[in-house]
Amino acid sequence: DQQMRQGEHLSSLLAGLGFGKTTVTQLNMAMSQGRLTESLTQLTVLGRMKNEQIKKLQAELAYPAVLGGMMVLVLVFMQKFLSVEFADSNSRQGDLLLTLLVILMLAAGLLLVLAAACLKKQDYRSFKQLLAWPILGPVVGLYGQYLVCYDLGMLLASGFSLQQMCAFASQQTPGSLQEQVGRRAREQLLQGKKIEEIIQEEPFLHQDLLMLLQAGCERGELSRQCLLLSRLLFNRLRQKLAKLIVNVQPICFILIGLCIIGMYLKLLLPIYDSMQQL
Repeated sequence: DQQMRQGEHLSSLLAGLGFGKTTVTQLNMAMSQGRLTESLTQLTVLGRMKNEQIKKLQAELAYPAVLGGMMVLVLVFMQKFLSVEFADSNSRQGDLLLTLLVILMLAAGLLLVLAAACLKKQDYRSFKQLLAWPILGPVVGLYGQYLVCYDLGMLLASGFSLQQMCAFASQQTPGSLQEQVGRRAREQLLQGKKIEEIIQEEPFLHQDLLMLLQAGCERGELSRQCLLLSRLLFNRLRQKLAKLIVNVQPICFILIGLCIIGMYLKLLLPIYDSMQQL
C-alpha cells in the first residue's frame, strides 16, 4: 500500500513478489477494463488446479522415490563390498549398462528442473521453448491458447476492435505471452497479412478462432463464444494434465526396472565369468 501510494504500479509489485509476467499482464488488462474480480476468479481456479496437480504428482512420485532410494543403497553396497570379490573379473557389461541408466536418470532429472524453471518464468519465450518438448509441449500450448482466448473474450466484451486489441496487448508487460502475441499480430497486420494466416501461424492462437471469425457474429456474441471456447480449453487442459501425471509413475517404474536389471548383470556376469574360468 505504501509503495502504491508512492506511484508504484501493481504489476511491478506483483512481479517483485514472484508472479510471472503472464499473470501480471492478465491482472493489468483486467484492471484497465474493470474486470478485476472476474480475472481474479479465473486465476484462482488456475491456482487451485495447479495445487491439485502438484499434490497428485507428489503422491505418484512417493512410491518410486522410495524404490529409487533403496536401489541406490543396494548399488552402494554392491560397489563397496561385491566389487572387491570380483576385482579380478574382466566382465564389465553390467557396469556399462548401469552407468548408462544412471546418466539417463540424471538427464531426466535435469530436464524436469529446466521445465520447472521455464514454467515459473511464465513468459512467451519460455512457453515457446517448451512447445518443442514431445510430452509437455502440447500441454503448454493448450495453456497458452486458453489464456489468450480468455483475454480475447474479455477485450471483445469491452468493445475493442481487432486493431485496438493488438495495440492494447502490445503495450503490456514486455516479454509476457499477451504482449508478444499482440505485438506479433499487429506487425503482421501492418504488413498486410490476413487474420486467418496469423491464427494459423501463431501456436498460441487456437484454430477454432477461425470458425468463430468466419461465422460473422456480432461483437457481444463473439465475446461469449471466445469465453465459452476458453472454458472448453481449460477442461481439455485439466484432462491432459491428469493423463500426464498418471503416466509419470509407470515411466519411473520402467527406469527403476532397467536399473535393477543393470544391478543383476553387475552381480551375475562376474559370477558367470568366474565359473567359466573354472
